[in-house]
Amino acid sequence: MRQEWVKYLCDPIDKTSLKIDNVIAKKGRDILFGTLKSKSGNVYAIKEGVPILLNHRTQSTETVDSFAHEWKGFDFDYGKNGWVKDIVRPVLGGTKYFKNKIIIDCGSGSGRQSQWMAEAGAKFIFCIELSDAARTIVKKVTNRIRNKVFVIQADIAHIPINTKNVKVDLVYCINVIQHTKNPKSTMVELSRMMGKNTDLLFNIYLQKGRKYLLSVLNCLRKITRYVPYSLLKYFCFVVAVVVYPVSLLPFSTKHLSRFVPVSHGFKETWLDIYDLLGSHEYQKFYTEKELCAILNKAKLKMVKRTRYAFLLKKKIYNDHEGY
Repeated sequence: MRQEWVKYLCDPIDKTSLKIDNVIAKKGRDILFGTLKSKSGNVYAIKEGVPILLNHRTQSTETVDSFAHEWKGFDFDYGKNGWVKDIVRPVLGGTKYFKNKIIIDCGSGSGRQSQWMAEAGAKFIFCIELSDAARTIVKKVTNRIRNKVFVIQADIAHIPINTKNVKVDLVYCINVIQHTKNPKSTMVELSRMMGKNTDLLFNIYLQKGRKYLLSVLNCLRKITRYVPYSLLKYFCFVVAVVVYPVSLLPFSTKHLSRFVPVSHGFKETWLDIYDLLGSHEYQKFYTEKELCAILNKAKLKMVKRTRYAFLLKKKIYNDHEGY
C-alpha cells in the first residue's frame, strides 16, 4: 500500500482513523510489511502490501476459502465481453461510465472487474476482498494499474474506508452479497459508503423460476462442499464439458441460463458451476420479498433493474452521514 493512502482507512469496527504504527519493509513509496494502529488501540498487519483489516468481529476468512482457491487456481483473462454485455451496458450505458470515478469494489475476488474499470478510466478503486486471495490480486492485477487500485483485505460488512476523506462515486457489489453472513447488515454498510449522488451497482441470487434446480443444487452441495478444492475444480470441469454443449441446443438454453450464463462461453460456465457447488459457508437464493426487505433496511431504492444487475440510490440522505 502507498504510505499516503492511510488517510483513506479507518478501523473496521469503531471507524476511528488509522495511522502507520510500524514499517518493517518498504519498496519506494509502498509499504510491504508493517502495522497500522487505530485511535482506539487496535493493531492491524500489512502483509505483501495489503492491509489486513480483520478481527474477531468480522466474517472469518475460512467461510470463503473455496473462493480464495478459485481466484488463485483459475485463469481469469477472459469474461470481459460478457461483463460489458450483461451488466455494464444495460445498467450504466457502457464502460465510459467509469471514467474519472472513485469506486469501491466490494468482494473484488480475482480483481479482474476492478482491472477492467481501471482500464476504462476509473480514477481510483478500492478493492475489498475477504479471502486470502487479496494478496494474489496485488501480484496479478495491480502491477498493471497499481497507481489506481488499493487492495484491502476486509469484510464488506465492516468496510474500513473513511468517507470523510474520500467521495465515492460508485459502490460495486456483483455476485457477492448472498455469500455474506448477514446480507441485511451488509447492505446497510454498503449504504453507509454512499452519498446522495453515489450509485450502487448490485445483484443477488434470486429464487424465481429456479425451484427445481435449487432443490437439486442444495442436495449436491451437501456432498461437494466437503470435496477438496483441486478435485472439485476438475469435477466442475467434467460437469461443464457435459452442460455447455447441451446448453447450445435451442430447447435447453432457456432452462440452463436461469442458473448459469452459458452464453458467455465454456470457461465462464465452468467457473459458474464451481461457484454454485463450492464449499463456501454462506450461499442463499432470495425471494422478491426478501430482496425488498434487504433494500428497505438499507434505505435504498431501485433506479434501474435488468436481468443481471440493479442500480440503486439512497432513499434518504442524512447530512451527518458520509459526505
